[in-house]
Amino acid sequence: MSKIEKAEIILKKYLLILTFMSLVTGTVVGYHYAQQLIVSKELIKYVIISLAITTLYPSMIRLRISGVGAAIKDVRSVSTALLLTLLVSPLLSMAIANYIRDPSIRLGYVAANIVPASSASVGYVLLADGSIELATSLVFLTIVGSLLLGPMYLGYYGSLESINVPVPKIAMSMIIAIVTPLVLGQLTRHYLLVRKHVPMRRVKPYLSVVTMICMLSLIFLLIMSKAPIIVRKPSMAFTIILGQATIILAVLGILAMLTKALRIGYGKHAAIAFISISKNESAATIISAVALGGAATVAPAIIPAIQPVLCILYLHLLSRAKRVWGISK
Repeated sequence: MSKIEKAEIILKKYLLILTFMSLVTGTVVGYHYAQQLIVSKELIKYVIISLAITTLYPSMIRLRISGVGAAIKDVRSVSTALLLTLLVSPLLSMAIANYIRDPSIRLGYVAANIVPASSASVGYVLLADGSIELATSLVFLTIVGSLLLGPMYLGYYGSLESINVPVPKIAMSMIIAIVTPLVLGQLTRHYLLVRKHVPMRRVKPYLSVVTMICMLSLIFLLIMSKAPIIVRKPSMAFTIILGQATIILAVLGILAMLTKALRIGYGKHAAIAFISISKNESAATIISAVALGGAATVAPAIIPAIQPVLCILYLHLLSRAKRVWGISK
């Protein structure tokens, strides 16, 4: 086993602990050096955007879009996943956002739930022995869906809350957040596989390590930049965590009913579940930082404290879920 593979295993094993440490350290440093950080506000913003794009880039290299056509033929699975990802999650987030007092954070919370699936989602599907082909195809489809519907959702929510939402700027930020890493990632994938004939399994550990290190650094910077708000309003952080847990559990509950009604197999159920509940908060960070501003980046920074926890819990519960809901292997 190579050093990079050992590093990947260690980071994955302690990812939840490291995420918690990033949150706590970011809060302490950001609150203690709040005055000094104000001077570097713009620099921190651009570093955050750069880190978010770098976090997304490895997942776009791993994304295989050649099998999308075959997956689209599975109308039941694709429709279920898109319903949960592009309709249920955004609508629930708008309802829950009303319990967050700060309007900028409310907008950021909605933005955090209109983004496509995270790079970790396919990894969860792999660990659950789910359908990798369906999962990778759904990642691509949710990217397209988010690009089309994301600005509309934020514009609609802004009109309901009488918040001025720059829809053109949001559309541009989504292109920066999603299309740029996607194009660069697919070009890199083509170069590695076709030009250099490097198998993806050799590249995967490097991509995983870069993703996890960048994600932890991103969480630290995001929390550090908004630490005074979090310290002054701890109930706000609790509301975001509780709200996201509610959305994830609601989505899984609806999926359980649809799985039984539509007779979706176990492998496809696992793919839909993790694609639907694992949001790409790096993309949400870019949208919030570029288009929304203010404290909008707080929600995408806090959500990683609960999202992977529930994903891992559901991973362990899937075997029991098969018996309870009659999901066929």
